[in-house]
Amino acid sequence: MRYALIENGIVENVIALEPRSAGSFPNAVLLDDIPAAIGDVYDGEHFYRDGEIIHSTADIMADMQTALETLGVNVNG
Repeated sequence: MRYALIENGIVENVIALEPRSAGSFPNAVLLDDIPAAIGDVYDGEHFYRDGEIIHSTADIMADMQTALETLGVNVNG
């Protein structure tokens, strides 16, 4: 799984870890499907890039589906 290594609220590195090893890295934060990168900001709850929250891929896809449905596009075939 992907983890961000946080130092003073900044992503210093992104690494792959087995969840059972994450305890060895107290400053590691699980990313799931959030595309955070080195230099991004972490406030203890959310990741930010250029002052904007970084949304997970799942959140972006859900927003896109809602927008398409609002436009009357049948997304379920």
